[in-house]
Amino acid sequence: MNFKTRNQLIIGLTGGILCGKSTALQAFARCGAFTLSCDELVREISVRPTVKRQIAALTGAAEKEKVAQKVFSSGAARKKLEALLHPLVAREIKKRLAKDHTPLRVVEVPLLFEAGWQDAFDLTLCIAAPAAVQTRRLAARHMSKTDFLKRSRAQYDLAQKMTRSDICLLNDATEQALQDKIAQLCRALTIYQSK
Repeated sequence: MNFKTRNQLIIGLTGGILCGKSTALQAFARCGAFTLSCDELVREISVRPTVKRQIAALTGAAEKEKVAQKVFSSGAARKKLEALLHPLVAREIKKRLAKDHTPLRVVEVPLLFEAGWQDAFDLTLCIAAPAAVQTRRLAARHMSKTDFLKRSRAQYDLAQKMTRSDICLLNDATEQALQDKIAQLCRALTIYQSK
């Protein structure tokens, strides 16, 4: 799989749960980058009648919450669901990128390394936050500690994502601080692309 094209820089954005990936993606959009969220694509794809039936057949559940409970409790169910959804998401990313000509493009992929997609991008960027900050953000997301731990265990740990990424940004302060870091990165990438 390859999302790269000539004259356009494409970044695979990843990170831990509650580390600020979505905030970072919005900051890239403010800087003029074309952005895509795999989570949003999964939501769109999952409601297609054919896909919805396939998900129900794989997991034994139809409602989103019940599907989530099933896949985060069973590694086998999660792998089956990922085997169904990852190719559909990749196809949708390619389709949308083909219509775009923005010089900087960013795709948020929570399971970037787990899916083996790291080489599909020019650069990989990890948004990281200390465990204490992630815990503080639980309440704002209305997520229980149990759900957080289940979802975290379904991914590579944050340290692995950080060491595998080309660039890491620490998101341990305010939302504005992260936006400022993204803006600085965009300026640096613009200078790099112009050379």
